[in-house]
Amino acid sequence: MNDHHSSSARNLVTRQAGSLHLAVRHDGTTPDEHGGYRQRYAYRITDATNPAAQPHDGRDIYSGVGAEADTTGGMSDLVAYLSAAGDAYQHQMSHPLSAPENLNLFPAWVTEAAYLNSDELTALADELEHPDSPDSVEHSTVEAPPVTPGDQDTAQNWAAWPPGRYYSVVFLQDTEGHAVVDLLQEQGTQAAIDHLAQWDYGSETLEAALFNQDYYADVPHYPGTREATDGPYVLSYQPGLGTVQLLREFPAQAPDGWPNRYTGVNDQAPGTAVARADAPRATPSGAAPRHALDPEPPRTRPDDGLSL
Repeated sequence: MNDHHSSSARNLVTRQAGSLHLAVRHDGTTPDEHGGYRQRYAYRITDATNPAAQPHDGRDIYSGVGAEADTTGGMSDLVAYLSAAGDAYQHQMSHPLSAPENLNLFPAWVTEAAYLNSDELTALADELEHPDSPDSVEHSTVEAPPVTPGDQDTAQNWAAWPPGRYYSVVFLQDTEGHAVVDLLQEQGTQAAIDHLAQWDYGSETLEAALFNQDYYADVPHYPGTREATDGPYVLSYQPGLGTVQLLREFPAQAPDGWPNRYTGVNDQAPGTAVARADAPRATPSGAAPRHALDPEPPRTRPDDGLSL
């Protein structure tokens, strides 16, 4: 299999489409079933108007068989997919009983944002298709670190351990999240951390986070975010929105098979709960709404020195 490591293959291409910020980079090659290869591109989508939505990462954009690496072409493909998702969103609003095929290309918040920024995505698609047009906007690209042949994942620091400082144990929102916020306000952050630590199943949770690429260099911060720490755990929460996330520091030792076993595509938005309890049963209350915590069997936290 031949690899192409031209300068264009190492460019990190970024574009803005309304409130959407898009970033695409070359992510190596993937063998084709007929003996050829396809270029693979990784991307990140963020929305400036939706601070509660964590960035969506993916590694599932592929070129045609035998194509040269072209990161700008990967950006064009991402914009096309987003436009298709936005069109599907609009179609379902007009036809509520329909189930458009492209509606589930991305997490729900991305699909809605694509619809809201549909005009800007159309303009960006035209700009990418006609870069020499007098109306096109000048964009800068950033050259990513050189890729060593036969070890493309090094460019992502996948081979380095750990891949970040924290990984996600559980993320809760809506009724479940508000229930934890209620617990936190009544009994303190320690009680909330102890409750959320029930979702930490040691190596199983760590492996799920690695497979889903659900890890971070720093604690995710958005307007109104608060933090509390307890040993290796960090609780990040937004009281008004009812979103809570428990993170844990990576252990010093990498799991067996790192990094080759952990190359799956993340189909969920980062921060999605690795394991979730059944929906809590809300309890009636007076003026202030209250939320019931689902009972969980008592569990012992994993040792802080997690070993795999």
